[in-house]
Parts: sequence; C-alpha cells; structure tokens
Amino acid sequence: MLRRFPFEETDTSERIDIGPRSRACDRQRAAVAEMLEGASFPAAIWSGAEMRFVWMNRAFKDVLDDVRPQWDLLGMPVRGFLSDTRSAVRFIDAAYTGQALTVPEYEHSPSWGETTYWQLEYLPIPGRLDGPYDVLFTAIDVTQTVLARKRAEAELDEIRRAMGLIDATILSTLDAEEAMQRVLVEATEVFGADWSWIAERRPAGWVFRNVHGWPEEMIGLRFSDDGPSLPRLAAERMRVVAVGSVEDADPVERLLMERHDIGAMLLVPVLHRGEAAAVLGFCWDAEAAFSAAVLDASEKLSVSLSLAVENARAYEAERSMRRTLQSAFFTAPEAVPGLEVGHLFHSASGGATLGRDFYDIVQLSEGRAGVAIGSVVERRDDSPAFAALLKSAMRSEAYRLPAPASVLAHASDIVARHAEPGLGATAFFCSIDLATGTMAYANAGHPGPVLVRDGEEPLMLADDGPGLGASAAGRFVSRSAELRVGDLLVLYTNGAIAGRRRDAEPFGARRLVSACAACADAPAREVPQEIFLDLFSYADGRLTEDVAILALRRTGETDSGQQRLELAAL
Repeated sequence: MLRRFPFEETDTSERIDIGPRSRACDRQRAAVAEMLEGASFPAAIWSGAEMRFVWMNRAFKDVLDDVRPQWDLLGMPVRGFLSDTRSAVRFIDAAYTGQALTVPEYEHSPSWGETTYWQLEYLPIPGRLDGPYDVLFTAIDVTQTVLARKRAEAELDEIRRAMGLIDATILSTLDAEEAMQRVLVEATEVFGADWSWIAERRPAGWVFRNVHGWPEEMIGLRFSDDGPSLPRLAAERMRVVAVGSVEDADPVERLLMERHDIGAMLLVPVLHRGEAAAVLGFCWDAEAAFSAAVLDASEKLSVSLSLAVENARAYEAERSMRRTLQSAFFTAPEAVPGLEVGHLFHSASGGATLGRDFYDIVQLSEGRAGVAIGSVVERRDDSPAFAALLKSAMRSEAYRLPAPASVLAHASDIVARHAEPGLGATAFFCSIDLATGTMAYANAGHPGPVLVRDGEEPLMLADDGPGLGASAAGRFVSRSAELRVGDLLVLYTNGAIAGRRRDAEPFGARRLVSACAACADAPAREVPQEIFLDLFSYADGRLTEDVAILALRRTGETDSGQQRLELAAL
C-alpha cells in the first residue's frame, strides 16, 4: 500500500540558521517529544542517516490521509513514508545542512475534508557530530488567515473590476447628472449598500435629486444651510465621510444617523471649482465594516465624478457658445431623401469654441447630394475664417460644376491664392446619386472615409490626393464607389484619429474602423456620438484637436430628387 504524507514541498521556503550542534541529541529529541506530545499542532521527528520516522504527536496522526496505527509508521524512512521525492528532499536538506526550512503557506486538500492551509517548519535538532541532524517537523494551521486574505483579494479584484465599469459609465456621457444617476445604482451594488441618494447644491441649501432603494417621495426633499444635514456634512469636510456604526460616529454624525435611522454610511462629495456641487450618499440599515478596498474605491469615485462634472460643465459652456456660431462651418440636414444623417463637432480640450474643421451637405440637381468635409491644417487666429471661406467656395463650385475633382480644384486655387504662408487645408468631396447609390468622390489629403457594409470588412476610401493649395497645378482624381441600401459612410477629420492617452499611441485609423464597424446596425444619427465616445474614453477625456464626424446611411427611399433639404442646427 502506498503511504502518503499530506504536506508537499513548495518553492516559497526560507532558511534560518539555528546555531551550533549539541552532543545531547537523544536527550534533546526526548525533551522535544515530551514538550510537543500534547501540542495542538502536528509535530513529528525523523532521525538517522536514512531519516527514519521515530515519533509523532497525536495532532500529527489526526491529519494523516492514510490513518494507520502509529507502530506501522515508526521506523519507516522518509523516502518510503512520503509519496513524492521533492518532499523527502526537504527533510534530507534540513538534516544534512543544519538549516531550518519554512513553507509559509501550504494548501492541503484531503479527499475526506475541506481544504486547509498550513505553515510548515523543518527544524534540525542540534546535537550530533557524526551524522545528520534529527529533523523536527511542525505544521501550524493558518487557514483562517489565508482565507481572510483571499477574501480581501477577491473583494479588491471585484471592486476594481466594478470601478472600471463605473469609470466607463462616467466616460460614456457628457451629461453630469446622467452620469451620477447611473453611477449611483452601480456603486450601490458594488458597496453593498441598502439605499442611496444624490443631493445637489442649491443657493439656499441642498435638494435630493435621485434616490435608489429609498421611497421616491424623498426626491425633492430640501435641506437648508441653517441646520445639519447629510449632504452639508460631506460638503463642509470636502472629503469622503465613512462611518461604520453609530458608536464610531462623532456627535454631528450620530445626530444625523439617528435622525435617519442609519446604521452605517459613506458620503461621497462631488467637487466643482473647489466646492461641493453634489453629494452621493450610500447608507446601510445596520453597522458595516468598510474595507480598505471600499474606502479607496469611494475616494476614486469622488475624483472621477468631480472630473466628470468639470468636463461636462465646460463642455456645456462651449456648446452653448458654439450653437450661435457654427452654422457657418457645419451644415447638415435633418433628412435627405434616400439617406439617414448624423453629425457631431467637438472642439479640442482647452476651450476653443471655433476651430479649423467644417462639413456640408447640399442638394444638387438630378437627384444628387453633395457632401464635403475638411480641415485647415494650422490652428491660427485666422483659421476659423479661412475654414468658412473654403466651405463656401466648395459649396458654390458644387452648384456650378459638381464633379468632385472640380470642386477640390476650385478650393485648392482659393488656398493657393489667398492663404497666408503655411496655412494649408485638406478636404474630401463626394456626389451621391440618391436613386442609384453611385458615388463619385475625390480626396485632397484628407483622412479616407470609412464605408461599412453588412457582412463585409469595413473599407477605407483612398486618401492619396494632394492637400489643398499644395500645388497650384495639382490634379485631383475622381473615383467612384457604390453606396448600397443599408451601407454606412463615415466621414471625419484628423482629430477623430489623433486623440491619445498620455505616453500612448494615437487612437488611429485601426481603432476608428473598429468603432465604425461596431456601429454597423446603429441609426446614422447615433453613429457620430458612439464613435466620439470611444475616442473620448481612449484619450481619457483629453482631446488636443477638433473632432468632426459625419455619418450617412443609404435607405433607398428616394423621391423625385426635387425635395428641399431641411437643415438642422447642431
């Protein structure tokens, strides 16, 4: 019968010098055995040149997989007692080197019980001069410590995963109120709170804007600044407030917890320009122990939401100003017979309200639509005015002679004749037959649009033409493509591929094509926003260039071609 010893060698051992040998080996062995006979932890001794098993205490015998009478085991050499050579070598190594060996954490999984964890010690007993040391083996049960650590690690991993999803939620919208409402639900689940709320700062105090797990009648509840309140508490301290029980609370915290029947609470302030603009509150009916992972997550949540509020309010201020000015740069219809349309412009982070990009959709004769997109290469004070001039020039030429190469040649001549030195531009123009889907196009150094077709790999159209004004004699090549019913065409400026994380590669054409493919079935009006959010998330909200995106999906539902295109404001 194969005899098995449950403790196997690991590579996590440590060596400890236990000092000089002693001549009284037998007496020491007997003393050790007497001392450890009644110990609560397993202990055993191996002795002699063959490392024979000479003694074990009762606790050791209790944990053997193969329970047999003690007299059958005593006298057996370690290589026979142990089923694997590596574990036997651990004993022999300690015996012949005189150095103690430690396995801090050994996993023991018997067939008849639950998995346990042990700290194993191989301790030479000093005393012999003419042979190997006796080896005392002990095993200390560290199961509870290891399981507690594993639970903490699992909780940390889960919280990190959940916080990653919460960060994605925050980045997925530029509406601060929407972001907080969505995060409230997700964070309540992560923290395991019983109920939660959002309070918003008002001139005279605070008001509950949303609740989760609490009666909806609480929405609209107001708190003045004249007395203590939960949101005011977090706002005044300007940090996360974590109270695990009423007994741990200070007088103000205790008053509020007893007033609202709260057993434990986390209050997370959302800061804007150095003041609390909102507070998220997470509450428990009974006391709770907040782990380091939960406290760290709540601090990061405060920072993430504060940045989201800063970005959202800055974005809203920019957007409000842009709406009155951008009609000169961005013209797109709400509806085109035969096409669905979606469009977006976002200026570079840091605040310019008008940039260098432009796009346009115009109704041409014979049931066609002309589509233009472009960008002035340099950001200068006169770049916006020059972008408006190029857009106007391309539109007027499209009405006169809509051949794409002719439209770009006219725009290139404008640049060559009137642009200040160093002020170049790129552009793309196409003419689409709305009845047949035939598309003629030409490119002047502009990033190639992406054509997404169901069941096929996305196609990036050619971008090999010279830039506008690059050469007065430059020739632009007209090409053709087919826009089938259901196909999606995505046009964009360089900013849509230039965004990058710190010290990372740009978003690039490959990620843009993937983002376009992910929108293959989305309505055209939603496509630019979806692509932009992918870019915005990748760049951690920092965009150094303007971004313009125009999406067209052919529906095939055309009329005579004489309809007037109704323009939509951004």
